[in-house]
Amino acid sequence: MPIKPSLQILLDHAQKQRDDAAKKLGQLTSRQQQAKQKLHLLQEYRHSYQSKFQDSAKNGVNQANWSNFNAFIYKLDTAIAEQRQSVENANNNREVGGTEFRMHQGKLKSYDTLSKRYQRIEIQQQIKSEQKEQDEFASNISPHNQFTPKNK
Repeated sequence: MPIKPSLQILLDHAQKQRDDAAKKLGQLTSRQQQAKQKLHLLQEYRHSYQSKFQDSAKNGVNQANWSNFNAFIYKLDTAIAEQRQSVENANNNREVGGTEFRMHQGKLKSYDTLSKRYQRIEIQQQIKSEQKEQDEFASNISPHNQFTPKNK
């Protein structure tokens, strides 16, 4: 049974919105993963740099190397703090995208339920109509098939 054109338009629109939200959610998830990876790399690099410097400092460090180390660690710490903020933003954006996707999914499910209900009603109406036609046909045939006594 075809569904009403207006309901089909709503279904198509809801499907497109849900698909767009799913695509956006995928992109947000990817950005979230990338931000986490970058933070992890920065943290590993800082740890590695600090370990190497400590190993070389066992033999003594001059003032220039110590200043360079501190300046570089400060820059790494600043970059790590900024990246943590990026990760937090990416997490928030991913959460909002997930909420948006679930909202569109629910909307689509509602329209789909309405569509199925409409189709069931249409089928039930068609069955009633066909039954009525069969009943009328049967009632029209009945008087013709009755036994009529022969004239003697």
